[in-house]
Amino acid sequence: MSGAVRIEVEADPTPLVLSLARALRESAAVPELRDLLTGLTGTVALRSQLDAQAATLLFAEGGVDIHHGVDEGVEAIPLVPYSDYALAETPDELASAVETLLNPPVPAWRDAAASFWAANQGSYGFPEGLRVVCQTEEEEIRFGEDAPAYEVHGPADALAAAFSGRGETFLFAIATGVTVVGSVAHLSAMCGAHWKVRFGV
Repeated sequence: MSGAVRIEVEADPTPLVLSLARALRESAAVPELRDLLTGLTGTVALRSQLDAQAATLLFAEGGVDIHHGVDEGVEAIPLVPYSDYALAETPDELASAVETLLNPPVPAWRDAAASFWAANQGSYGFPEGLRVVCQTEEEEIRFGEDAPAYEVHGPADALAAAFSGRGETFLFAIATGVTVVGSVAHLSAMCGAHWKVRFGV
């Protein structure tokens, strides 16, 4: 594989810009999606239906630049609420390709949990131990100190989504099948850790 794909954001990016860039970086790590990304040319603007956020993606010379807002003369495509990231419409091949790139494969729950732990261990307020229990596979993995350990239980797909930054917040994961055992303070820290992964910061 050649050098890293150029995925650039503005100096003071919004959360939407950051999360779009994170999704594209994940796609750039998948060979067939990397080829798709580096072959695109053109501009696509996306607008959230949940808030006032919007972003413009400019594909050129094998890379992409992302900034907030909608460029003049470009019609923004609505994002489907609570999706990562489905477009309400795909008016052309470029928009369809962008939707594919913004929805890279979700890693296995074990890999997602390990990456989540690696990105956040030692952060202020983050649990010193983490126990992850996969209910569908009847398996568990542990990170850090065994006791006390913050516990996250759920089916494989829900765990993978939560630990890889899918969904608006970690609380969204709880609403879709994940359960936790631990303090409210640690739940707050888990929400912050989820955002750190989601926004790639």
